[in-house]
This record gives sequence, structure tokens and C-alpha cells, in this order.
Amino acid sequence: MSRRTITIEPVTRIEGEVKVAIFLNERGEVERAYYQVVEFRGYEEFCKNRPVEDLPRITSTVCGVCSWAHHLASAKAVDALYGRKPTETAAKLREFGYQAHIIDSHLLHFVVLSLPDFALSDAPPELRNIAGLLRRNPELVKKFIESRKILRNIEETFGGKAIHPAFVLPGGVSKKLTRDDVDKLSKLCKDLLDITTYIYEYFIDRILKSKNFNELLYNEAYRLRTYYIGLVDNNNYLNFYDGFVRIIDSKGREVTKFEADKYTDYIAEHAEDWSYSKFPYLKSLGWRGFVEEYICRAGPLARLNVADDISTERAREAYKYMVETLGGKPIHNTIAYHWSRLIECIHASEKMIEFLNDDSILREDIVNTSGSPRYEGVGIVEAPRGLLVHHYQADENFIAREVNIITPTAINNAAINAELQKVASTLIKGFEVPEKILNLVETSIRAYDPCNACATHTLSLLSSRGGITVLIYDNEGRLIEKLHSKPPRLR
Repeated sequence: MSRRTITIEPVTRIEGEVKVAIFLNERGEVERAYYQVVEFRGYEEFCKNRPVEDLPRITSTVCGVCSWAHHLASAKAVDALYGRKPTETAAKLREFGYQAHIIDSHLLHFVVLSLPDFALSDAPPELRNIAGLLRRNPELVKKFIESRKILRNIEETFGGKAIHPAFVLPGGVSKKLTRDDVDKLSKLCKDLLDITTYIYEYFIDRILKSKNFNELLYNEAYRLRTYYIGLVDNNNYLNFYDGFVRIIDSKGREVTKFEADKYTDYIAEHAEDWSYSKFPYLKSLGWRGFVEEYICRAGPLARLNVADDISTERAREAYKYMVETLGGKPIHNTIAYHWSRLIECIHASEKMIEFLNDDSILREDIVNTSGSPRYEGVGIVEAPRGLLVHHYQADENFIAREVNIITPTAINNAAINAELQKVASTLIKGFEVPEKILNLVETSIRAYDPCNACATHTLSLLSSRGGITVLIYDNEGRLIEKLHSKPPRLR
């Protein structure tokens, strides 16, 4: 039987190293499609045998895009491990700084990575990027660059540096705000709200009304009826930093709601030998492969599905408009992930202004140094891409012995593969596949904003291929050496 493989390598405009392998049968129909994470980092092993108080600093270097998310999830795990509940002031300062990170990541993804698919769908690949956007819509790109400057300023105020911050301590934070800081931040945050609103309105007026975007938004191939997972506060409102983990089914019914340290009762992890990323799944459903009704999704769309409402005014209006436009909740349209990001940007902008109007953030009680150690801790936050879990176990000297990190891209790994299969099967008919079709396949991946450097945690030396092969190429692409490791012998 004749077969053909279509390979997209690398998948562009995402974070990390990924390839797509699509296998066709003799009729040119898609038999199977794989989203393969082909880089390996294994950050959990780097964290073992180190003082746990160092882990927030170390794990922030997992990724330059998600550094604040890892910094704060790690901080919350260390808080729990030491038994130190952060002071109210410290918790507010952490959450304030984290809002800036949410906006930073979301706008970077929307403008630079995903918007070219919709605003420049008619452009050749070499112009389907930020440079092409600058030619076609310089004002939008200018607003985006202004937002980057503002966000860098805000993040540096809290973390000392915008990327890989040094902000948290067990039970608190390392820096308090001054009145001068608040005055400066007030102006920055008001300007930022104007920019996030401008970009949202651009999306509503230009992108949402475009034929290209609507064809994808309402295309059944770009729709998965899955479970959803995300953080909510005590009122079941959207929350990025703290709260309960809530899971709903594909009909919108609450399945469960639990605190961070109970996550192992509900979430397990599966590994496949063709990917360096794990596949978390719901224990109540079991691992069923890439069947959409047994998959759980995380991220902006998932958060807005699991939340009953949003607490801030402009974001609530935008949220209700999306729900009404798309026919109610839960929303299964994968392309709506982009819409959800912009709603969250407005919400985060409004939240920062709320914090600045609260004089309690100026208090000096920024660290709690008392508590009873538990030597184990779990920290969960909503990373821009979805639910992020850090779980640490330490010895009596507070040296990390066990470390597990579950990233949102890993949680979405099964969904991305299911989506890829569905989209590829719908669009690819025959052996000659134009670039435009392949880009539409990639578009389904970019909707999730995958961060693959964060997600690469598993390496199987016991695979059916009998070990690991490393290929070394020179700068001209010539294979110069091939190294092979045999699998370890089991006793």
C-alpha cells in the first residue's frame, strides 16, 4: 500500500520546537496526524537536590515567555511547603504584578504570532508576520510596541527585571511599593487599559467581521466538545492567581471543584514515546487517547467557560458579548481562544487599576516568616496558556527531592493532537497540498499558544525503538555524527 507523509517542520509562530507529521493513505486521505514536541529539557530534574527556596528563581528560567507564571506557581508551592501563608499585602502585590504578565504574554501572542493568520491571510508566507502587519496597519503595531514598553516598566517595578523576575520569598515578596511607585504605575496602567481596549476594538471591528476569521470560527473542524479546567474565586469568577480549580463537562455542568493540594486526586499523566511532552488527563475519565469527549482543555477559553462571570466592568461587557455572539456557554470554538485572550487583557488592565486604588498595597507587612513546615507543597496559578501546577517534596533540610510540573501546554497536548487530526482530515484531500492549507493546519495549533519549552518533561529510554539516538549536524546541514544509547537493563 502506497503511503505518503506530510511534514511541517518547524511549526512557525509558536514557542519551542515542534513538527507535525501527517500520514496519508493511498487515496490521499489523512490516516493519522501527530503534533510532536521534538525538543527535550526536563526541568524537573534540574530542580532536584536544590534548596526549595531557590526554586522560584530557577523555575522562572524554564521559559522567557512564561517566567512570571512559573515564578509565582513555584512561590505558592514553596509557601505551602514552609507552611507560610503570605500576608494580605504580599498576596495583592504578587497578583498585581502577575496581571501585567498575563497582558504581556497575551498581546505578544495575538499581535505577533496569531494575527498574521487573519489580517494577512492573503499575503505570501514571507510577509505573514509582524513586518507584514507593520506595513498594513502601522498604528496597531505602534500601539503594541507602546504596550511592551509600559509592561516592561511595570514588571521591572515589581520583579527587578521583566523576564526571570526576582520578586518572591517564602511567605511574601522582596519589595514593597512606595507612593511614588503608585503614582507612576497609575499613569502606566491607565494608558495600558486604553491600549488593550484599542486592540480589542480593532479585533471586533476588523477581524471578527472578516470572512477569513468567520470561516474558521464557525468551521466544525475547529471545534472540540471537551471538558474544561480553570481557576475561579469564591464566587466562581475569573481569577488568574488564586482560588479553586473548577472542571466542567462539555455541557457546562460542574464536575468538581477542589483546592490546589488535591490535584492528584483528579489529574494523572500519560506518556507517548513519540513526544517529549506528557499528556495529563482526568482520572475520572481515564486515558482514552485523542477522543474529544474524553479530553480536558485549559487556557483563556477554558477559563471563561468555567467562570460564571468576570468582576470588572469593561471585561464583563466584552465577555457577555462573546457568549451571546457564539450562542451561549460552553464555547467550543477553538478560534475563540484569540477572542478570550483580548477579554482577559482588558480584565487584567482593570484589575491593576483596582489594586492601585487600594491603599493597603502600601503597607509594609510584605513577608510572613512564621509557620509550621510541611515539607511538601503545591502551587497552582493560571499561566496565560492555562492551569500551571508546581508540586515539591523536600527533606528535613528543605532540599527538593521530588519535583513535578504540569504545564498548560501539556494539559492541552491531547486537544492539540485531536484538533490537528480533525483539521487535517477536513482540509487535506490528495497528495498535492498547497502552502495555504498547511498554514490553516498550523492555525489550529497557534490558537492554543503552545509553549513547548515548558512542556517537555518526559524522555523514555525504554521505547520500542530501543534507546535514544542523537544526530549531530554541521552548520550546512550535513550529518557529522550519530550517537545511540541502549535502553537500561531492568533488574
